[in-house]
Amino acid sequence: MSSRREMSRSSVSPGLWPRLMRASTAAAYVDERSIDAFRRAVGTLWPKPLRIVGKGERWLKEDLDEAIDKATNRLTPVSDAADVL
Repeated sequence: MSSRREMSRSSVSPGLWPRLMRASTAAAYVDERSIDAFRRAVGTLWPKPLRIVGKGERWLKEDLDEAIDKATNRLTPVSDAADVL
């Protein structure tokens, strides 16, 4: 049995990440050492969560991807010419 501070890396199969993620899933997605480490970096490295009525805090996969791109100085790919204008 794992504690709240430790996560199982096998809880979600690669390529099957949900668009909305709880803290445990988001922490695994960005490969944080623990959920607590992820939460400590929320608001600085990682985005703040959305608050969904009846569900609590959730992170959008796209917001996490954007934060990863920003942290690694990668530009988000341009999907069409209108994005440049």
